[in-house]
Amino acid sequence: MSPRHLDHADTLELPVTGDGPFGFLHTLWKPSHYATGLEAHTATGSWRTFRAGGLVSGVRLHCEDRLVIADVYTDGEYKPAHPEHLVRQLTACYGLEEDLSPFTELASAVPQMREPLRALSGMRQSCPEDHFEIAVVVLLLRNVTVARTTQMTRNLLTHHGQLVHFDGITLRAWFTPEELAHVSAETFKEQDRLGYHAKTLPHAAFFRDHTTEELQRADDLVQTFQQIKGVGPYTAAIMASHASRNSDSLGLDVWNRKILARRLLDAEDAATEAVTRRLSELFPGHAWTAGLYFVEREYLESPVAPLLAPEGVDAWNEALDRSAPDLAPSLSRQRPDRRCRHRHASTAARTSPRTGDTPRSSASSPPPGAAPAPTTHQ
Repeated sequence: MSPRHLDHADTLELPVTGDGPFGFLHTLWKPSHYATGLEAHTATGSWRTFRAGGLVSGVRLHCEDRLVIADVYTDGEYKPAHPEHLVRQLTACYGLEEDLSPFTELASAVPQMREPLRALSGMRQSCPEDHFEIAVVVLLLRNVTVARTTQMTRNLLTHHGQLVHFDGITLRAWFTPEELAHVSAETFKEQDRLGYHAKTLPHAAFFRDHTTEELQRADDLVQTFQQIKGVGPYTAAIMASHASRNSDSLGLDVWNRKILARRLLDAEDAATEAVTRRLSELFPGHAWTAGLYFVEREYLESPVAPLLAPEGVDAWNEALDRSAPDLAPSLSRQRPDRRCRHRHASTAARTSPRTGDTPRSSASSPPPGAAPAPTTHQ
């Protein structure tokens, strides 16, 4: 597959106006997230693709003090509405206007949080996916291992998404609801190897008929998402919490629950209710953010998709150009210090998703040294 070349169209300057510390690296790169090819990260900058306003856009991001610089590349006519949309989207998805100081004040008084807070200082929630993309990631994470989710995501993006090249990097880009709405369940099952997920995924029509703006205005997003066939309260809550950036809403899978039980209750495991109750007691109004810090700290030494070394960009591009069946091994060969490779789950309580950021960075497979992840259930 030959990538589509995107041309430089604009440079946007996005100030971090929200109070509290801002950590660019860990706001954009979450150690627990699995590789999708939708984004790539080095220690000093990130690349990400977006679909908006009829364009495929690639964005190169870096930070100077509290100013995020976004170089924008597109494949079509760049109209005045496009930069306005991208400024809103990038500001919202990386929390540039959010006040992190209430959380950091609470966190600094909790002994168990001091190390995560030090290691991940200024990390904010990240969710570059729109409502439709979040839904796809969450649905693909249900009831399977992350390795299987990675395979299904790769197949969907290869067959229905786009491959683009800009600023020296090759990335995948999402498909839109309109592009997916006419794909049959049989195609999802046979070509994309989605198995039983083929019956739940073809609900792109819901997002074609409910725009992002309409969903943002929904009074009860959890109830709204349950209109999608096969989506129950738990899955809808995860989808909604990512979409609304609710810092106090936390969905837990078994592995995140165990991480938090060890951190907060000095136990190998505990009931979900006990874990969430303790989080809410210690971090009222910020349970999701607190959970995110604990989970990401767990994966910091052995990230699921490690940072890309500068000398590894060519290998990354070659792997995507070949539509390689597995990205991560190619990348890890560029990192001789990589000790082990595990899964992600930016969503299932990701994580996810995306591709994005569960917290949007919750882990649905075991942390380093743990036993293989069992399937999770709604």
